[in-house]
Amino acid sequence: MANSQQQAANWLSFLLTQDVPFNELLRSHVAIGKISELCNCGCHGFGFEVPAQATVRPLQEGAGVFYELAFASNHPEEITMLLFTDERGYLSWIDVTYGACNIDPMPDGIAPANKIGVWPGTRHDLPRVDAAD
Repeated sequence: MANSQQQAANWLSFLLTQDVPFNELLRSHVAIGKISELCNCGCHGFGFEVPAQATVRPLQEGAGVFYELAFASNHPEEITMLLFTDERGYLSWIDVTYGACNIDPMPDGIAPANKIGVWPGTRHDLPRVDAAD
């Protein structure tokens, strides 16, 4: 299945339905940012740009892998989502891959099922946002 702006938007919407400890903070990034470039390797990865003048809190300090989620799928392999941040700590890239090691291009008709894992499993240093924030 080819990557597209619509497919990236679908994956982003799906991500926002997940129970993660930083959901409200992630929503604040998505509310002010936009999907940018699309990966064309066969995965469904995409860039995400949070404006330079953003006033929301960063997801973490600095650039790198921030969080990973894995889901069973309606195909033999799992779907993995890796969230990356830029040097400011803002969401900058989401890899959406087929199989634990991006073994093949995303198959046609693939759909996520139940969550089967996250990394890090527990992170006490993740920023929490409550209704008062």
